[in-house]
Amino acid sequence: MISIDEANRIFQEISLTLTAEQYNKLTAYAKMLIEESTVQNVTAVKTELEIWKRHFLDAAYLLRELPDTGRIIDIGTGGGVPGIPLAILKPDISMTLLDSELRKIEFCRKVIRELVLNVDTAAGRAEEISRMLEYEGKYDFVVSRAMAAGSMLTEVSVRYLKKGGRLIAMKGKQYDPSIERFAEAAAALGCTVEQETMYTLDGENKHLIVLRKQAETPNLYPRRFAKIKRSPL
Repeated sequence: MISIDEANRIFQEISLTLTAEQYNKLTAYAKMLIEESTVQNVTAVKTELEIWKRHFLDAAYLLRELPDTGRIIDIGTGGGVPGIPLAILKPDISMTLLDSELRKIEFCRKVIRELVLNVDTAAGRAEEISRMLEYEGKYDFVVSRAMAAGSMLTEVSVRYLKKGGRLIAMKGKQYDPSIERFAEAAAALGCTVEQETMYTLDGENKHLIVLRKQAETPNLYPRRFAKIKRSPL
C-alpha cells in the first residue's frame, strides 16, 4: 500500500498536499479499481503506484483549471477517471459521471456509495443525453480524458455547457491538432479554443485543450453518432 508520505511525494509535482481523508478515499478507490479490473476493463493500469501516478496525479493536473465550486460532467468516464479523483480532491464541486457502458457506471456508483462522494451518474450516449432538459446547458465544465477525437468530443460535449462554460480535453503523447480538429469543430459550434498546454507525466508528454462556449449551440448539433463518425466537423 502507498503510504500518505509516498502519496504526497507524488503530488508534490503539482504542489498539492493531501488531507488524511483524501488519502484514505484515494487509497480505497485504487484498491477498488484493481479489484474491478479483474472482471471488466475499468483500467489497464495494474499496480497501486501506477494508479496513483497515471490516474490520480493526471486527474489532479486539472485542478489548475477548475474552481472550488461549480457543476462538472466527466464524459466517457469509464472507471471514474478523472471525475472521481477530482470529486475527492475538490469535495465542494458537483460532479456527474457519464459513460455509455452501464457496467462501468454501476462500478462508479459502488465507489460513490462506499466513499460517500458528491457525485451523480448517467448511463447512455453523450450526444443523446445532452439534449435532455436535466443536462442541457447545466454545466460549467465538461472534462474528458481520451474519450474521442477532438472534433467528435467537442460536438457531443458542447450542449452540456452553459454559455461561457468550458470543455477541458485531456490528450496523450499522440495528440496532433491537425487530426483532432478542435479549432474546426469549435468554429462550427460557437466556441473558441482558449488555450493548449503541455505537461509531462511519468516521462510522457500530455496535453490539455481548453475550449470556451461563446454562443448557444445550433439546434443541429450534436448530430446522431453515425453521422458524426461519418462526417466529422
